[in-house]
Amino acid sequence: VSGGFLPRLPESLEQLDLDGALVIEPLARDPNVDYLQRRGLPMVAIGKLSGARRAVPYVDIHSAQTTVLLLDHLRGQGARNVAMILGSAQRNSYIESGAAYQAWARRHRQPNLLARADESRGEEGGYQAAQALLIEHPQIDAFCVPVDAFAVGAVRAIKESGRRIPQDVKVATRYDGIRARTCQPPLTAVDLHLDQIAHQAVDLLFDHLRGDATRRKVAGPEAQLVLRESSAR
Repeated sequence: VSGGFLPRLPESLEQLDLDGALVIEPLARDPNVDYLQRRGLPMVAIGKLSGARRAVPYVDIHSAQTTVLLLDHLRGQGARNVAMILGSAQRNSYIESGAAYQAWARRHRQPNLLARADESRGEEGGYQAAQALLIEHPQIDAFCVPVDAFAVGAVRAIKESGRRIPQDVKVATRYDGIRARTCQPPLTAVDLHLDQIAHQAVDLLFDHLRGDATRRKVAGPEAQLVLRESSAR
């Protein structure tokens, strides 16, 4: 069983003796997924996979609901012009989060302030996206940035603009990892219960390795808000 992100080139997988695979938030039309499916190997995704040759069993990580949880929190803290920065890659979590944000913005009659950045740019990508949004839309008073690296970059852009966090602009991210905890100020995030999700994915994969394909989707645990200084009133 191969865990985590698989090597990016299908050729490298040919060197591995695989019985099955776990893939984490794979890209739409991911060449690794196509390769594994052509080999007929059992596979489970953490996060729904879009655009595969055949549907892949998955653990639902509730990307849309988690996005709304963060957006509602920011609005509850007084934000009325919430921007979002998402990755430009075609991951289902980005697709769901983007759609959830746009529907939320319409519901609350606020501008659609959505920007995208290349994952490979890391913090710099988030910094540049946030900087451009703040210049074009100076009324922004909060950022919902699911990718933690982008969120740290956004914090730098906000500070350089002379705005204070959280008094002038609030920030929240999705992944409650080391970046969220060590950022200054520390970032509000969500506990995704990743240990439980990993166990669910392994259990589902072993079902399929045994030939039991009855379960195609498992609902992961609901995310819980981890409140920190970046978004408190």
